[in-house]
Amino acid sequence: MDTWEMIDGERRVLVDLSDALTPAQWDAQSLCTAWRVRDVISHVIDGSVLSGGQMMLLLTKHGFRVGSMLEKEAIKGGNKSTDELRDRMRGTIGRRSKPPGAKPADLLLDYVVHQQDIRRPLGVTREVPADHVRGALDKITLVRNGFLPGKSRAAGLHLHANDMEWERGEGPEVAGSGEAILMVLAGRGAALAELSGPGVDTLRARIGA
Repeated sequence: MDTWEMIDGERRVLVDLSDALTPAQWDAQSLCTAWRVRDVISHVIDGSVLSGGQMMLLLTKHGFRVGSMLEKEAIKGGNKSTDELRDRMRGTIGRRSKPPGAKPADLLLDYVVHQQDIRRPLGVTREVPADHVRGALDKITLVRNGFLPGKSRAAGLHLHANDMEWERGEGPEVAGSGEAILMVLAGRGAALAELSGPGVDTLRARIGA
């Protein structure tokens, strides 16, 4: 299965989830501090539909502060009706556009992590396909930008997924499910309790949890 097929798989599952959300769940807090569930869904939609020109206009509007742009535009889009958000989410299936400079693996990482940002606080569990988690882990351990410094968080540690074939690095071990390792590398301290090994305290310090 190629990366775009995995992305569409994530989109379909997220569409199914959005169809099942109650009004209270749409407005619930996600693992992203600034965003409700509806804002997270708005954010992943934007990552799939905004053109390069639209992104540049938004960057200009927000004074080229990328973090501020992402946060505020997600909230703005999240204020749309749930029916519109569902329709827009459904419309992403099959799209092959991506933000300027991004690769399909970046979108896969975004979808896997953000879907769990919704599911974990709502208690709506899902077994993420191993190849989706593996693809997201492979990507996050290479990312070192200010928004998602996965590479620096993983540096000097031996990361070992104990529910699938995946491990990276050398040093004190951090073991747990691939999904839990992914979420912690993405800065989600809620998954730290699911990890074990002598490297966990180092990882905890690196994400500030």
